[in-house]
Amino acid sequence: MDSWDEIRTAYNVARAGTVSGAAEALGVHHATVIRHIDALEVRLGVKLFQRHARGYTATEAGLDLMQVAQATDDQITQLAGRIRGQGDAVTGEITVTSLATVSPMLTPVLVGFQAAHPGIIVRYLTGDRVFRLEYGEAHVAIRAGAAPEQPDNVVQPFGTLQTALYASEDY
Repeated sequence: MDSWDEIRTAYNVARAGTVSGAAEALGVHHATVIRHIDALEVRLGVKLFQRHARGYTATEAGLDLMQVAQATDDQITQLAGRIRGQGDAVTGEITVTSLATVSPMLTPVLVGFQAAHPGIIVRYLTGDRVFRLEYGEAHVAIRAGAAPEQPDNVVQPFGTLQTALYASEDY
């Protein structure tokens, strides 16, 4: 089957019983409805409707098509409702890794992030081990040093660490 639009048009004609009723339901011109029905009947090689002065009556093939189209339309409507219900919500799991020395600064940020996005599970791993992003060992790595050379990595500065030496004057 090539065109859901044509099937949906036939389904609406069968429901409304008239071309004008289907056109109104679909928000298209009645000529579009007729064109869709004609094209679908040619493609299937069967008449879907008996045409008469009062409108259109579905044939046996038209009733079969209507039954399948109704189930498909219901499923599409349910799917659209679920998708709309999710809105902009993001869900899933993210693995963040950092040096242990960064943990006191990063933990409150990650706690706030997870509170703002309850559908996301944050796994936080600390230590000296370098997790390989390209192998999926972690999604975000916060490290000190030179930026990685891999072209797929997105590098953003997290902060600048200042180092200084301190000693007593008596030293």
